[in-house]
Amino acid sequence: MHNTEKMTINIQHLFPDNDPLIARHVSMIGSGQHDGKPDIVHVHGCWQFKVVRQALQAHRQGARIVFTPHGGLEPWIINERRLSEKLCKTLLWQRRLVECSYVVIVQGSMEAEALQQLAWNPRIEVVRNAVVTNSITPEAMAQQTKEVYRKVMDSNTLALMSADTRRLMTLLLKAGITGDRRWTSGDIPTIDEQEWRRLLIYANQENVRTVVDKGTHVLGIREPYIDTNQIKSYLPTDYKEPKVEAHDLTGLIGEMHRGNLTLRHFVELDRALRRDDVEDDRLCDTLDENRQLKFFRRLLFVLHELTDLDEGFMPAKPLDDRQTKIIRNQLTNHLRI
Repeated sequence: MHNTEKMTINIQHLFPDNDPLIARHVSMIGSGQHDGKPDIVHVHGCWQFKVVRQALQAHRQGARIVFTPHGGLEPWIINERRLSEKLCKTLLWQRRLVECSYVVIVQGSMEAEALQQLAWNPRIEVVRNAVVTNSITPEAMAQQTKEVYRKVMDSNTLALMSADTRRLMTLLLKAGITGDRRWTSGDIPTIDEQEWRRLLIYANQENVRTVVDKGTHVLGIREPYIDTNQIKSYLPTDYKEPKVEAHDLTGLIGEMHRGNLTLRHFVELDRALRRDDVEDDRLCDTLDENRQLKFFRRLLFVLHELTDLDEGFMPAKPLDDRQTKIIRNQLTNHLRI
């Protein structure tokens, strides 16, 4: 069985310095390990600007934010503060914090409904607070909170991958597509269990897991057992499992031209270009007539980065320009929260 307990998540808690109930709640969760740059910054409470400012700064520096408002965004709390002339500005801070959070942890169904009504963040988890209720033990509260942390770190794993893991992904895709290790070159990076977890979650969400698994077999790599179907993560609200509808090369390029730029589409494009029946000149003429030739050349450049497609299989010269960067960014941000 795959053991996720070995995987350390670096947590930093931010909370008001004048609220003993929140301080006790944090102590029950556990202070977490905070050595250097945190993976997650868990923000508690709403109305102390110093805390919000620190959280937003941590977000800009790449930390993932988890936010527990401790009831501070309930309607009656907001109504009480309406007498303050600074309320509008303060609510802007709160909205920004909620929107940039990976998840908002609330402590009951009423608070969850209040957050849903605000519609600032669709990702809401309920974890009851053992400080104020006997319906949950401190141990269960801490465990459920840690499960939320794990779910956060299992989301958009591409952004967390090391350079070695990305390189290994390229080699695995190429080996999985070609079925022959002789097409790959260079050293095969060695990565730890946490990086394997990130790679396989990403492959599963991009619907290329079978290609990656074949690549590990072709290259003789023994990957750790990780059942990615059992791993929970947060996905964009418009996420759909990538599927390719087109059955021919020009149809596939047309499908990608309409905005279907997922890793699965690039893998299928690589496969299609390796077929013996591709007529380079005819393909380029057709794409030129459809005003898709430049777009195709940009796809080839990105495809080389993703699957290491060889020049001999490229019907046109790859193009790297500003639009190529947009394609690359769209692919990179496909699973971004």
